[in-house]
Amino acid sequence: MTLAFPSRPSMRLVADELLKALTGAAAPRSRNRFYLTAALVEELSGPQRLVVIDEAQRLNGDCIELLRHLHDHPDTRFALLYVGGDGCWEVLSREPMLASRVFRRLPFKKLPRDQVPALMRTYHAIYAPAADELLLEVDDGYGHGTLRNWAAFTQTAAMLCAESGRDQLDADVVANAYALLGGGLN
Repeated sequence: MTLAFPSRPSMRLVADELLKALTGAAAPRSRNRFYLTAALVEELSGPQRLVVIDEAQRLNGDCIELLRHLHDHPDTRFALLYVGGDGCWEVLSREPMLASRVFRRLPFKKLPRDQVPALMRTYHAIYAPAADELLLEVDDGYGHGTLRNWAAFTQTAAMLCAESGRDQLDADVVANAYALLGGGLN
C-alpha cells in the first residue's frame, strides 16, 4: 500500500489514513490517537506488508515517530519505505531515531532510453509484442523514462485496448491515449 499526505499532516491524520488503508474503513472520529495506534498494531501484526510513504518530506517529527513506533513494535510485521522528492532526505536525516533504521538511501533517476522497451515489455502485457520504435515513441512523447508517467499511460492504454478488443499497443491506441491524457508531456 502507498500513502501520501498533505504538507505537515498531524499524527492523528497519519494514523487515521493508515488504518483506513489497511481496513478499508475510516476509524470513528471520536477515537484518539492511542486507540488508533493500538488498532494499527493489531492490523500490522497480520500478514507481512510493505507500507510506502510517498512525499515523505511532508512529514513532521511526530508523524515519523509514530511510523517508527509502529515499525519497531515487536508484534508488527511490515517493511516501511519512505519515498519523496526534493527535501526528503533533509527531513528524514534530521530525525535521530531514524539514523540506525534507514538501511539505504537510493536516489531514483530516469531510465535510460535504450532500456525502456525491455522494461515496459515486463511491465504490462500490452507492451510485450510492441515494436521498440513504438515504445520509444511513447517514451519520447509521454513516459520520459519515468515510471510514474508510464503508469498513467499504461492505465489509459490498457483501458483503450480492452474497449477496442485489442491485446497489444498499436499506433491508434497511442494516439487515443495521448488525446485522453492531454496530448502527452513534452
